[in-house]
Amino acid sequence: MLMEKRCVYCHGKGNVPDPHGVLSSKMGCPVCGGRGYNLVPRDANHCGYCRGTGRVARDMEETDICPDCSGMGYKW
Repeated sequence: MLMEKRCVYCHGKGNVPDPHGVLSSKMGCPVCGGRGYNLVPRDANHCGYCRGTGRVARDMEETDICPDCSGMGYKW
């Protein structure tokens, strides 16, 4: 059984800051596709690699999508 969970990568907003910012300062969330939520199994657990945030640090200011949970914040 799947359930809707707020996207942890974009915090449910459906968009994230555009790193290039050429045409717009925002772009659609690459994890939820702009919906603001993801469908995850009821028995899913928080990702231990990113601690459920969906992000991992690239350097002091930038983050990348967690490679373990693909940015969803949950593992199943």
